Amino acid sequence: MQTQRAELFNQLPEHGWRIASVEENLEWWAHEMWMLESVWSPVSSRAYVTFLVAPDAPILPYDKTHRKSERVWAVMASPEKPRDRLSVENQFTLSLGQGWEKGLPAFFEHLSMLRTQNKGAGTM
Repeated sequence: MQTQRAELFNQLPEHGWRIASVEENLEWWAHEMWMLESVWSPVSSRAYVTFLVAPDAPILPYDKTHRKSERVWAVMASPEKPRDRLSVENQFTLSLGQGWEKGLPAFFEHLSMLRTQNKGAGTM
């Protein structure tokens, strides 16, 4: 997952995004969440990128043999911050398994669509 995470991070500026904040220590279904802000027009539009933990493999507090990051299977792009596992349903996801690089253009295309969909979402 580290390779995929690094590649996503590196490509954000090329697609007009910056990471405004990072959340960790989330519930079992999410490893990490990035709040993105657009640096392209419309500036300050927001989107969220969430690294998803396999739904059939929750990490229990006493499970010291597996790190949560080892169970990340996909990354999700959403217009709003997902609040629970159910809010992940029907959102755009990119599998981080074999061949994940082929899905990067569609992932960034979806983020671009979210930028225009959320015009002004980040402005006060």
